[in-house]
Amino acid sequence: MSEIDFVKRDFCGGNRNFKCVGRILERRISRGADMADVQNAASYPTSVASGGTSDLKARLIAAAEFLKSPNTVGSSFPASHWLIDRMLHGVDWSQVTTMLEYGPGTGAFTSAILAHLRPHARLIAIDTSPSFTDHLASAIPDRRLHVITGSATDAQQYMADLGLSQADCIISGLPFSTLEPAIATQIIDRSVQLLSPDGLFMAYQMRKAVRPLLEQRFSSVHAAYEWRNIPPCHLFWASKPNK
Repeated sequence: MSEIDFVKRDFCGGNRNFKCVGRILERRISRGADMADVQNAASYPTSVASGGTSDLKARLIAAAEFLKSPNTVGSSFPASHWLIDRMLHGVDWSQVTTMLEYGPGTGAFTSAILAHLRPHARLIAIDTSPSFTDHLASAIPDRRLHVITGSATDAQQYMADLGLSQADCIISGLPFSTLEPAIATQIIDRSVQLLSPDGLFMAYQMRKAVRPLLEQRFSSVHAAYEWRNIPPCHLFWASKPNK
């Protein structure tokens, strides 16, 4: 199912929870609106959402990468402020000195994270797409940000190359429902190894495939659902990793 089909079904299909947003989206879709136009109904203003990265260039990059690799790119829509705020709300930023981001895309979460991180903290953003990482490196000139083109399965090596051994927090937008099962398992297993004993793993997903992986490896897993995002997302917070 395409993202536009997903929006038509879940936002315009009569679900009473979505009526307010649904009416807006239905008008846009009926006029033949593209993905970027639909997302404007729920996104941050450019200057607030992602430090200026949510511009036309970023949207074009995201759309192109999603069409090229839909199984590894979580969504062509930029994250809404509802999703970002809810996902990051419970993070104790005073305890975060090293953070990993898997699948940063064009940087909506990246910029929001940097707005919270302390001056001497580090954010390592890992993406398999050179188009995404090139854009991030040029769009967000922040000395705390390390942008790496590669796979989350190699996060330990990237951390070691930076002289780091543990992460206090990991956030993932990777689509675990479409990743190869062995790759998905490897990413979670290595994340558990990287996290500090009090570390937190967070994931935002269209589906729930990551949940059993987390429940098998963390003593505490909490979930929520953010329907105001496009597409709506399941949110997961996992803590107390079983080492």
